[in-house]
Amino acid sequence: MSYPGYGKGPEPSVPAQPPPYSNVPPYGAPPPLLPSDRQLPTPSYGAAPNQQGYYPPYNEDPNRGPMGYAPQQVILVSPPPAKENDYLGYSIFTLLCCCLPLGIVALVYSIQTRDANSSGNTSQAQQSSRMARIFNHTALGVGIVVLIVWVAIVIAISVSAYR
Repeated sequence: MSYPGYGKGPEPSVPAQPPPYSNVPPYGAPPPLLPSDRQLPTPSYGAAPNQQGYYPPYNEDPNRGPMGYAPQQVILVSPPPAKENDYLGYSIFTLLCCCLPLGIVALVYSIQTRDANSSGNTSQAQQSSRMARIFNHTALGVGIVVLIVWVAIVIAISVSAYR
């Protein structure tokens, strides 16, 4: 099956000619800034009878300009990061190994310290850090006392059992 005119076309060795371009510029020349006589027009001080008066937009005060307020400069200063110690590792240790209730309280204060540090609240970070340290030391002390008492009881029971 053959299609009529399928193999026919321009010779490949002959380059195709581009379409002709117009010598007329696409747009007209802009109007002159000054009239041809080099005289500026005289200002008219009254509105023409067929023109409407000027009505400012709803957000423009005619006495103060657009938006009704003076422009303002905004300067954003980021707070310096607080570097208070949060005792998070110490809190987790006392939570798991020493005294569970005091370890939980110390962990809460440690997290509050971390949050205050990230928000730049230095006074809150200092207070929470101090409370976390106090509860961690207390939990460690309670854990050590309980361990010593437990060891003493085990020794006393084992000695009394062998007598």
